[in-house]
Amino acid sequence: MPTRTITPSPSGGPRLFACSVIAGGAGKTQGVVNLAVEAALRGHRVAVADFDPQRTASHILGYQDPPDDQPTIFSVLQGKHRLEEAVVPARYRIGEGEQDDAFRHIPRLELVLGTTAMADAEVNLGLDPAGVLWLQNVLDEQMPEGRWDIMFFDCGPTLGILLLSIAMVGPEVIACVADEFKYLIGLQDLEETLDKGFRKFRRFGFKTEVQHILATNIPLTADGEVRRSGGAVTDDAMRAIRSNPDWEPKLLPIVRRKQRFKDTIVRQRPLRYLDPRNEALGDIALVADQLGIERLNSTRKR
Repeated sequence: MPTRTITPSPSGGPRLFACSVIAGGAGKTQGVVNLAVEAALRGHRVAVADFDPQRTASHILGYQDPPDDQPTIFSVLQGKHRLEEAVVPARYRIGEGEQDDAFRHIPRLELVLGTTAMADAEVNLGLDPAGVLWLQNVLDEQMPEGRWDIMFFDCGPTLGILLLSIAMVGPEVIACVADEFKYLIGLQDLEETLDKGFRKFRRFGFKTEVQHILATNIPLTADGEVRRSGGAVTDDAMRAIRSNPDWEPKLLPIVRRKQRFKDTIVRQRPLRYLDPRNEALGDIALVADQLGIERLNSTRKR
């Protein structure tokens, strides 16, 4: 499968990725965070915007319960704060407690803080006749110029107006699947939702579709093939993707099943800082390569 190189958005801003899944447990957020860390370590200036009410991305990147007065993506949605006010340096835990010295910053990686209040985003946007244009307006008016090369949007498990408002800005959509057929059904539902969005909002420039499929938590052999002994359902699900002429070209390198991959949530440490020799990191690097996220710092070890 051919790779592509990073190109700026038509507006001259960062390259945008929206990572979405309808069924929980696909490893979406772990994939987003670890891919963002990989991009940052390759020399890119990266931001993760946490739109998921579970705020797992914020948790992994060092912010479990931010202070009540700390602006978040929801206060940006409400118009109470500007985007830049909700941005904090991404970090990982190195000690106990919530003081700054219990964490270490991740170079070139920032976080747009998430919050459980994003569960109310559908209602807030639904009450606004121009709600589907909310994020487009924020990025047009408030994007810090030249601050980021890449932005990852960690979307919640919803098919509503929040997803459509994210899709309206034209990101490359990464649909995340795992080891069960429910994720394939979710992939179909996501495609249908984006297709409906195109039919309804194409006059406003809506043209987003699923461009990539990321499979995580998949048992692999040493050669990188799906290990059927690790679950026949998993093997069948991957075969279903690879036999679909629309899906197969979009399938990114598979991220293998590793318990430490899930431990990133509990430990508040992306995999690179939790277990730097983990085989799944090699899979993440292959995903970054496939997405055309180049290595700007050639001295970094693979």
